[in-house]
Amino acid sequence: MNDPEISPALRKLLDIMTSPEVPVARSIDAAKAIIEYEAPPEVFDLTYQFLMGVAEDPKQDVGLQLKALELLRKVEARRVSPGTTRGADPMEGLGLRLEAARLRVEAKRRAVN
Repeated sequence: MNDPEISPALRKLLDIMTSPEVPVARSIDAAKAIIEYEAPPEVFDLTYQFLMGVAEDPKQDVGLQLKALELLRKVEARRVSPGTTRGADPMEGLGLRLEAARLRVEAKRRAVN
């Protein structure tokens, strides 16, 4: 991964996350620092795979599995949430508003005549 988009800090976090000498708990901390902020898609995918690996490893400590799953759920929920709410569409109901305005103008003309 010699992508110029990867900052020195992100590179170091990746090194910590993927190092076999680093305890899994510290690797999860590095993964958290990666996954909770913007990252190139290939970095995000690698981090996601790492966390899923921890979560699915039956030999892994349950506390670490839960920590990995919690991070994964935050990311999954974030991906879903933009579709759950939406702002008011200014064009919604435009036809009805235009018709109502036309009727008001027509009613005023009748009142004047």
